[in-house]
Amino acid sequence: MEKHKILVAEDIPENRKILSLFLSELGFSVIEAENGRKALEAVMSNNPDIVILDIMMPEMTGIEVCRVLKSNPETKIIPVVIITALSDEQNHLKAIEAGADDFLSKPFNIHFLRARIKSLLALKLMSDMNRRYQEMLKKSNVELLQRLISTQEITIIALAKLAEFRDPETGEHLERMREYGKLLATKLRELPRYDKRISDEFVENLYKSMPLHDIGKVGIPDRILLKPGKLTEEEFEVMKKHTIIGGDTLKAAIELAGVEKSFLDTGKEIAYYHHERWDGKGYPEGLEGEDIPLSARITAIADVYDALTSKRVYKDEIPHEKACDIILYESKGYFDPDILSVFSELESGFREIKKRYRDVGSRMIKNFQD
Repeated sequence: MEKHKILVAEDIPENRKILSLFLSELGFSVIEAENGRKALEAVMSNNPDIVILDIMMPEMTGIEVCRVLKSNPETKIIPVVIITALSDEQNHLKAIEAGADDFLSKPFNIHFLRARIKSLLALKLMSDMNRRYQEMLKKSNVELLQRLISTQEITIIALAKLAEFRDPETGEHLERMREYGKLLATKLRELPRYDKRISDEFVENLYKSMPLHDIGKVGIPDRILLKPGKLTEEEFEVMKKHTIIGGDTLKAAIELAGVEKSFLDTGKEIAYYHHERWDGKGYPEGLEGEDIPLSARITAIADVYDALTSKRVYKDEIPHEKACDIILYESKGYFDPDILSVFSELESGFREIKKRYRDVGSRMIKNFQD
């Protein structure tokens, strides 16, 4: 028999020694405790395979110790044997309520004790094996989930790139957008009214989702999407539908996946509402103020900045300083005032992101030309 550890908690030294001697002769490693408190300390420090508790002990009774052990996730699987008097039905019931796994009645039969210990050890072994299996499964599932998340993000970026390739904007637009969003959200979180609304999860979901803001452009005809001049009123009405197309597409994807919560929920909000205005004059629904999801309000200012400072088929890029002036002083009613205030503090950060990703694109173009 493998040398398992058994804790014997008994306040009468003679009884404790007799029981310990018998268990030692059976090949067990015995730990002794003379009262309930020391028994509890011994369990925490020695992690025994079985605990044998006398009911009547000083400082803590056996039932009290049992109740503590069974309420602790780390020790609840350890089998507990309670020693009771044969006629002590009341304490027997209390021990059951405390979660005891088995009982010994005084005076107890040594042969019965041996049989019960073997049975409890077998159950403990099965419980340990199951727990190890569950831990391995959990670890495996976490690793699998991380791979799935990584694959999911790659797929999302690939889909977003499809929209970008149809819309001849600068090559690093999606990367800049997510960096702008993260910068704004992180700074906005410092304001007292946002410290509870903007969590780490919110920032992460925003970062993952912002590349999806214009995914709906895949549904806009080339004659409108690629038109070099100003759109007519009718053409602009068609262009505005990219918000509905994108939002509906992501909504359908979420429903098809059958998930209750996903960063795609943030992507759906952004796709639908990043062209809404603080004053209610935006589209597609004309939402006003805080009725516009926070993720979309953050995306709106990032998208306008990047559009102003980037070359398009219908316009040249404008300098950073001019773009900031337009956003801060010439766009009354467009943006959330809190986000606008944060943007004014982050002008240098936006400039750096724009420069960093433009440089990457420029190097790629130069390498290709060489």
